[in-house]
Amino acid sequence: MVVRLPARRVTPGRVTGTIAKSSVPISFLGELDPETGRVDNSQSELHGTSISRRLFAFPEARGSTVGPYVLYGARKHGVGPAGMIVHRADAIVASAAVLADIPCVAGVDLANLLHGDEAIIDADAGFVELPGVEETHVVTAILEDSEGKVLLLKRSDKVGSFQGRWAGVSGYLEKGVTPSEQSFTEIGEEVGLPRGSLELRKEGARVYARDGPRMFVVHPFRYRVPPLPITLDWEHTEYRWVSLAELTSFDTVPGLDRVLASLGFHPA
Repeated sequence: MVVRLPARRVTPGRVTGTIAKSSVPISFLGELDPETGRVDNSQSELHGTSISRRLFAFPEARGSTVGPYVLYGARKHGVGPAGMIVHRADAIVASAAVLADIPCVAGVDLANLLHGDEAIIDADAGFVELPGVEETHVVTAILEDSEGKVLLLKRSDKVGSFQGRWAGVSGYLEKGVTPSEQSFTEIGEEVGLPRGSLELRKEGARVYARDGPRMFVVHPFRYRVPPLPITLDWEHTEYRWVSLAELTSFDTVPGLDRVLASLGFHPA
């Protein structure tokens, strides 16, 4: 299936191109040359690189409100971006997109985009499409005890991805099986808890997590469980019941923080 990341329209339009990604905010004024389209920000991966006719992805804009006129100047010189993808669109981003007359979308998690990706911005339909990325659906079940602690599992070196990292109960969504049924299966296989012991507290919205050429589409579930013994299978080497405040000390799989947020957990 084609990977389509949900996005919010800032300015209309549809455009195809190559992503030029900065992981740090950019100021159009002083950090973008309107005559060459080059970025001048030593903290950015794009330092010294031109964004001309590319899909410019960055977290947000910063700096002067004069900045939109710089982007407009780049567009007039033929070296502006073909489109923009941002996590947060403030007045500077919106004004720049309008003045330069380029498609722009917001609300995109940039961790799911890689520099050099071929992509399509469809601002009217509200998505960013990644034709070269494989979509893989998985379920993740977060188990919590009566004290509000959650179960983390350390992935073994025998699994196909994220070896040695900590995760919830996870597994591939099999064809013809609902995410809910798959979550029960994974819990039984991975930690040995019977279906009857699980109290569903919430089913979260889908979470997207990038792993190179693959995009994991995660279906999250939150279950309350009684104090029963945990029996691990071959996929994991150890487990811990941890408080939300302790989560930051663990090397977790990508997107686990967003899975928790989707389920109503708010790590300290």
